Amino acid sequence: MLTAAAARDLVRRHHGMDTDQATAFLDLLMAGTLPPAEGGELLVALAERGETPTELAALVSGLLARAALMAPAPRCLDVCGTGGSGLTRFNVSTTAAFILAAAGIPVAKHGNRGSQRVNGSFDLLDQLGVTYALPAAALARLLAETGVCFLFARAVHPAVATVAPYRKAAGRRTVFNLAGPLANPCRPVRQVIGVTNAASALLVAGALERLGSERACVVWGEPGIDEFSVTGDSTWLQVGGGSTRRGTLPALHRDLCHEELPGGDANENALIFQRLLVGDERGPLRDMVALNAGVAIDLWHDRAPDLGGPGYRQALSLLASGAVQQRFVQHVELARTLGSVAAKPT
Repeated sequence: MLTAAAARDLVRRHHGMDTDQATAFLDLLMAGTLPPAEGGELLVALAERGETPTELAALVSGLLARAALMAPAPRCLDVCGTGGSGLTRFNVSTTAAFILAAAGIPVAKHGNRGSQRVNGSFDLLDQLGVTYALPAAALARLLAETGVCFLFARAVHPAVATVAPYRKAAGRRTVFNLAGPLANPCRPVRQVIGVTNAASALLVAGALERLGSERACVVWGEPGIDEFSVTGDSTWLQVGGGSTRRGTLPALHRDLCHEELPGGDANENALIFQRLLVGDERGPLRDMVALNAGVAIDLWHDRAPDLGGPGYRQALSLLASGAVQQRFVQHVELARTLGSVAAKPT
């Protein structure tokens, strides 16, 4: 086992840790034997030095090896962001998951509740009455029959609870925030991952390359949001096939500020979600949801992000037709039924 003294040396090395060292570092944290302040200092030192793609990839591999609930699923996709923008926002990727399911693209959506405010993806699901605390077999059935399932990060990564005191002591975002969107235990073959800045995008893209990602798109949008923006330019990195491509999509609504878009806590976002699905929300937020879903549709079909392209047009059409609303209702009803069965004593 790596000692605390050796770990302090490793996290301060300018060139970073190799895979074995990073794995040993994670093992030390996961053992939970350090005082909270000491564990927090290690995470802060690593963040201030700057994590490397090798370190992030090793940490993700370690989290996946400890994950619970679901084995790798049949070919599926995930749309997930790191959060951390500090901006009031709508749950774009969670809404996009139902659009993708309506498009016939299976989505295993990995996520969590909000860490600072009640506006995370699972806060929204709670407000919408979506049952997700289910056994693996039920989640697999939801994915097969409705095209989407939701994996609550705290449930599928119970071992991460051990490092919660260290993360709290760190008092800032750490490597675990970046690892979350990459550590989906269903091992999706396609991923759209949102980050809040260029440095994080390069780090995540490098880790995806080392993890052998089939194809992924990493995006950051102005003014520092973890998804494709409609009020500012969005820069993307597409990883896959042994190479990384880079591109930019211009703003659709440059005359607006991001803060002007509808969005708030889970209660407000649930109302907006319902308006989107029944066609009553037709403004720039609908464009933003369709853009992010459209990029994921294009990624599934081996196309680069395209403003106004086939994926975007399909997403708008699915919203307008009521197909997304129908898929949402189907998912809610089956999830509730499966939850009732799981709750019955055996």
